[in-house]
Amino acid sequence: MVIKRYIITLSILSSLANLINAQEGTIITGTNVRNTESSNQADTFPIIDIDDPELDNIISLRAQFEKQNKSYSAPVVPNEKLLRFLKKDEIEISDEAMYWARMVRDASTMFDNTVTFKDTVIVNPLFLPLVLKGELLPKDLTFYKEDFWKKNDQLPLPFTPDTLFKEEDLRRSIEDQAYKYVQSNYPNYFRYSRRDLPQDKVIAKVIKKTNYQPEMIKVETEADFSDVDAPVKFIPERRYWISHFESAIQFAQNYISPNWHKGGSSTLNLTNREYFVYNYNKDKILFTNELEIKTNVYTAPKDTINNYKIGDDIFRIHSNIGYKAFNKWYYTFDATLQTQLFNNYQENSKIKQAAFLAPMSLNIGLGMKYDLNKSFSSRHKNLSLSANIAPLSYTFWYSTITDNIDLSRHGFEKNEETGKYKHSLHQFGSTINATMTFQFNRNVSWYSRFYYSTSYERIIGEFENRLNMAISRYFSTIISLYLRYDDGVEKNKDFDSYLQVNELLSFGFNYKW
Repeated sequence: MVIKRYIITLSILSSLANLINAQEGTIITGTNVRNTESSNQADTFPIIDIDDPELDNIISLRAQFEKQNKSYSAPVVPNEKLLRFLKKDEIEISDEAMYWARMVRDASTMFDNTVTFKDTVIVNPLFLPLVLKGELLPKDLTFYKEDFWKKNDQLPLPFTPDTLFKEEDLRRSIEDQAYKYVQSNYPNYFRYSRRDLPQDKVIAKVIKKTNYQPEMIKVETEADFSDVDAPVKFIPERRYWISHFESAIQFAQNYISPNWHKGGSSTLNLTNREYFVYNYNKDKILFTNELEIKTNVYTAPKDTINNYKIGDDIFRIHSNIGYKAFNKWYYTFDATLQTQLFNNYQENSKIKQAAFLAPMSLNIGLGMKYDLNKSFSSRHKNLSLSANIAPLSYTFWYSTITDNIDLSRHGFEKNEETGKYKHSLHQFGSTINATMTFQFNRNVSWYSRFYYSTSYERIIGEFENRLNMAISRYFSTIISLYLRYDDGVEKNKDFDSYLQVNELLSFGFNYKW
């Protein structure tokens, strides 16, 4: 039924459109149609039957339209909150950003106050755009005589501005004449004057740095510290292996001219000592390892065969392993290997006194050891003492060379039939081996070593002392005194004693870590 009503409405609208598109000049009056050009022509507008029952449905169609448009309402003007919500955010530039933007765009800010006009403008001002400066009167306009105040007896100056800036004045006068010529004959070339130029200045704005100040922590007077957890205790990882190294290269030089009134000869003495310690200490185990290399070389001017001699040559390896007994005492097993590295000859002879592994000695022993490390209240002052006592010990001497070497000075037995010395020597007895290091302060230290070995028939003792006085971290002066006692060797004709002495004062390089 609804579709049928729509069809009727469309037919009515179509009839109305045909009436609009009728010929020009057609006039409709009531139900009579008359043409202005020819009144005798037939009517073009069809007669509508008003009694058609379908036309009554037009009223119901209108009611349907009104029913469908009940939800429509007239547009309402939006309030302020809605407009602010719908309004798009506008991008605004802060004053600081505008300042930096103008500074970048302004070419004059590329130069500081020390740059002059000639440094920035490299073209002739005559060829710049014309600007009316307003200077209509000449610069040299005067209303009095310049030479009126001058006297005839006035002394001439060594130089005048005319001579110093003559070329510059000539250039400027040419520019001014050309500028005035254009100003007088072609004023239409001037489009701007000086007052038309922008007069505003860019003033730098000081930007203050905002300092952040955190809020103070409020401390309550009645605080319950039982609820606060204690910080975690930091326990560093323990090192069981500890190393120490010392290196010293000392020298002494003495020059005597051939015509010295008391005679003598020039000498040069070079001493080298390398000492390395690597110890292990954990629970009740104490393991000590030492390596010492010491050489003393000096020139021999009285020796016609050898240019140099070896005064002291030691290669020593010492190890001691102990198990703690009580307090600072340990049950220990001690071993020492000692020999030399270089060949040493008798004066004016090719007979060797000592060589590598000729001889060498090995000492092992069982006993107890006392170990002490003490620190004092004074900074850098400490004492380190280690003493090993071995009631049961064994010493073995061996020489790889028996020919062309003097082994009597080392205590080897000689075969009376063959005239040669034995290769080896054994000795059982007791041994005491002790070392001490006393650090007086940061720069002065004293090192002492004591060695005693006996077979109850032969005694060998060594007592070494070294005073090290450091001048700086790398240079020091060393006073060394080395005493040795051996009653198993033959006495020297020039020195009838079993005590041997070696003393040295030297200066040179010293390094520790």
